[in-house]
Amino acid sequence: MEIAIVGFGRMGKAIALGLSRAGIDRRSIAVHDVLSEALEEASRLGFKTCENPSSAVRQADVVIVAVKPGDVEKAIKSFAEEVSGKVVVSVAALVKLKTIENLVPRASVYRAMPNIAVEVNKGFTALAPVERKSNDVERVFRALGEVAWVNEKVLDMLTFFSASTPAVVAELYDAFLLSALRAGVPYHIAKKALAVVFQGVGALLELREVSSVRDSVVTPGGVTIRVIEKLYTYGAKQKLVEVLRDAYEEYEQMLSS
Repeated sequence: MEIAIVGFGRMGKAIALGLSRAGIDRRSIAVHDVLSEALEEASRLGFKTCENPSSAVRQADVVIVAVKPGDVEKAIKSFAEEVSGKVVVSVAALVKLKTIENLVPRASVYRAMPNIAVEVNKGFTALAPVERKSNDVERVFRALGEVAWVNEKVLDMLTFFSASTPAVVAELYDAFLLSALRAGVPYHIAKKALAVVFQGVGALLELREVSSVRDSVVTPGGVTIRVIEKLYTYGAKQKLVEVLRDAYEEYEQMLSS
């Protein structure tokens, strides 16, 4: 399968690297970006680069549009004549399927909402529309991690709860890391230990309820119960819930504007 990626920013690069790690030949991934430095980086990494977007998508079976939401229309118009009968997938937040379909009415249009962990093939990607699944689209994004077909409304919700979550989790990880360093744990050991803990807990939570994981660690009078107690004493968990609630309300305003 030939793949084109229009936009080699953070997400476009993460997708390209993840596909490569999944065994897809880098020379079968054509990359276009308006920035010369982005194309130079893509070339150094071994991807096929195209200064013209039409050249990038011409031989592709699947075209992934990985530009900022405000640049989607301009980017798609630049290659619209080349994608008749092809699959076009936008990973841009907020830009509706209908908007993209109006730009390329002869293409099969989809939206994908991955998170940055696709770079290491551990991402979660929401795909839409659920009523028109594509084997090619699923094959591409399943190579990058887990996928779920959803309706477009749920995909927009997951933009907040899945695509944005890695940044919040990284902040939580950093809090643990700084605490470990303050206690005297060597940096390289603390960094590795905590990364493995976060990975392991994620794997457990796929199989068990949150309370089950917590209760399997807590012992009467032990260290863990004291930490959990402090979370509630200082209102840390409630504050985080409030932060997420308020941020999501702002995001909903963005969706409706």
